[in-house]
Formats: sequence, structure tokens, C-alpha cells
Amino acid sequence: MAQSNLFLGWHIQAATGYQSIAPSLTEYSTSGAYTHSQASMGMPLVIGAGFTFAMTERQTLGIIYERNLFSTPPAGQDYYNSSGLTSSTRMGFVSQAQWSLVLGQLIRNGSMAYAKLGYASMDTTHATNNFSLDGYGAGVGFKTFLNPFQYVFTEYNYTKMTERTVNIGSDSFKASAVGKGGLVGIGWQF
Repeated sequence: MAQSNLFLGWHIQAATGYQSIAPSLTEYSTSGAYTHSQASMGMPLVIGAGFTFAMTERQTLGIIYERNLFSTPPAGQDYYNSSGLTSSTRMGFVSQAQWSLVLGQLIRNGSMAYAKLGYASMDTTHATNNFSLDGYGAGVGFKTFLNPFQYVFTEYNYTKMTERTVNIGSDSFKASAVGKGGLVGIGWQF
């Protein structure tokens, strides 16, 4: 089976593309306060390493750890209260990481469609008071081998950071974020 399924074993990969992360800052403890948030968009550089084993002759299950080496450029966050605009700041995201289980279906010996689901985390950057978020990530993709040790892939990813309460001074608010993006990359199978 290992000869017919090139995707089994250890692999490393690198990818780039486009991503957008839209923060949501709501439910301020200050009456009538709210934030208008812009999405933070940029080009990621995602590296990953994982292991894949066979479930059946044509299905695989793997685990992968991925990390974005770039931070997203900061985008505007405008804070309003009952008297109008109170402050403006900028916020980006850094230390984006994800552990995922990956279920693959061989289309032919050197090509595979796959879906992944896992735990995601990231930190804010450039904000007055930075904080961390965690949640889940999901994605779908396709990979195909160029030769017995090297493959190319493309995938679409969605992340949803679970809502958490953030306290800054005497004020508190609920923070979450949604990320979307596409990647193209290259990998090496061992």
C-alpha cells in the first residue's frame, strides 16, 4: 500500500496566498459603547509539518501543525461611546497557529482531495492592549505529486475564534474574530 499511496509518512510544507481576519469587539461594559472594526488583510507565509497514515487503501488520516510566520498588517478600530468617536487604534494579528486532523481521499495514486479540522490560536498586535484568541479552523484542499518526493497543493481555510471577555482598565468587552483565506504551496514527503 505504501508504494501506491505516496502521501503516507512525514511531510513538511510551505505556502502563501491571501488572508483576511475580521475582528469583532462587542458588548462593552460602558453603556452605548461600540467599535467599528476593519478587517486585517495580508499575504501569509505558512509552514507546516505532519504525519499521515492509511485508514483504507484510498483514505488517509493525518495530523499537521501549521504556523503563519508573517503578521497581518494592522487595520483600523474606531471606539465610540454615547458622545461620539472616543479613540482610534489599529490592530493586526500575529502568532497564528493551528493543529489539525486531515482526512484525505485519493483521487488517483499521486493526487488527493482533503478536509481538515483543528484547534487554532493567534494574538493581536499593534493594539493598545493586546490579547490572545483561540478557536477552531477548517479547510479543504487538493494536492498532487510532481515527483515521488515533492507535491504542490492549494487549499481554502476558515477560522473562527471563540468569543472571550477582555478587561482593559475599568472597561470590558467581548472579542472574537473570523478569518478566511486561500493558499498555494509546495511540500516534501519523507
